[in-house]
Amino acid sequence: MTEVFIVFPVHCPVCKQEWTSRRTKGEILDALDNHQPIRAYAECHDWHWDLNESERAELSKRARSAG
Repeated sequence: MTEVFIVFPVHCPVCKQEWTSRRTKGEILDALDNHQPIRAYAECHDWHWDLNESERAELSKRARSAG
């Protein structure tokens, strides 16, 4: 079975530059359903962070509607 990847934009918390992140649909749904953090990364400042609630809600819509 082929994994479905969800590609989504994230914005660096330091400079607001947009980056593209991707996770499998399964990883995203598991984290959402089990209230686990979803990590993001911005190369510009070598910065890792957890998505906030509004970012998680948007990602949830995207993941749940993806094939």
